[in-house]
Amino acid sequence: MKVSIESRRVPVWDLPVRAFHWALLACVAVAAATGFLFPANWLSVHIWAGAGVGALILARLVWGVTGTTYARFANFTLSPAAVIAHLKDITAGRMHREGGHNPLGAWMVVTLLAVLLALVASGAVLLGGLFKQGPGKGFLSFATGDLMREPHELLAWALLALVAAHVAGMAFESWRSGENLARAMVTGDKADGFVPAARAFTARRGLAAALVGIGGAALMWAGLTANALPPKGVPQVVADGTWQKECGDCHMAFHPTLLPAASWARIMTSLDDHFGEDASLPADKVTAIAAFLAANSAETSDSFAANRLRRLNAERPLEITQTPYWTRRHGDIADAVFKAAPINSRQNCAACHGDAASGTFAPQSISIPKETTK
Repeated sequence: MKVSIESRRVPVWDLPVRAFHWALLACVAVAAATGFLFPANWLSVHIWAGAGVGALILARLVWGVTGTTYARFANFTLSPAAVIAHLKDITAGRMHREGGHNPLGAWMVVTLLAVLLALVASGAVLLGGLFKQGPGKGFLSFATGDLMREPHELLAWALLALVAAHVAGMAFESWRSGENLARAMVTGDKADGFVPAARAFTARRGLAAALVGIGGAALMWAGLTANALPPKGVPQVVADGTWQKECGDCHMAFHPTLLPAASWARIMTSLDDHFGEDASLPADKVTAIAAFLAANSAETSDSFAANRLRRLNAERPLEITQTPYWTRRHGDIADAVFKAAPINSRQNCAACHGDAASGTFAPQSISIPKETTK
């Protein structure tokens, strides 16, 4: 006799599991959109979405050892024998409805959690080392952060593939069993007649709240404390008044970490022909500016800009806008954009980078202004 799904419903997924599932979906969707589709200045939203993923997973891990029967990891069937038996049932057309996750579903959940944790961890390392942001900025070098770029991207693609497989598997099992599994994750109940969990558990809500509260507070304190540290390998540059005035009178005073010392030295010894202009200065000012630039050149900093821009164009080693990284990153911006007000020139970094004066060049600070004149 076929069970009436409408008349006989049994609670399976508790509210914390359901809330975790849909909140995680929202955070992953935002992280994916800002990572794959949106411009670089959405990085802050991407970071918060990633932090949300991390927090949700940690809470789910706690609930997985303190929650209700079907929330418990102890009821996940992960043995290879169970997976093989489940696959044989599928191929033979046999149906055994599970109260919780079937063996393939349990492995999918575990794999998703592992990949998401790896994404959060690699993203935190990338953020701290590459961009000198977040709790890792005081400990991680640019080189370490740079190592995480490709793994982070590969993990993101792997996650998309897993999500697609998860949705396909859910749709297939819904069709095969006659149970709308997406609906069950909304309402929390399933049609009666399924195979119950091997072990029954009572939720230890007090312990779960204590673990999440104390653990969350400890992690937040550690994160805020670490975030307050100065960025590793990026000493504070104290602006030189002579440099600011003499260089800033004609164009923006380029941060000294944007070129290697050798390039600055050549620029300062050829001011009489400064990119086609005579920018000669008194000897004492040349000496002061040259010393300031040499003391704070790209070699002295582990910042993103210093690392990327110290690789020069061999034919034009004195021009920041001719470095391989600069031309690659700005290659899709039309010449007309640079020529129009208020930018007016490729050398006007501050027009689009709100933190250009500090040499930080964080992605969040990028904003290409609208053209004001035709």
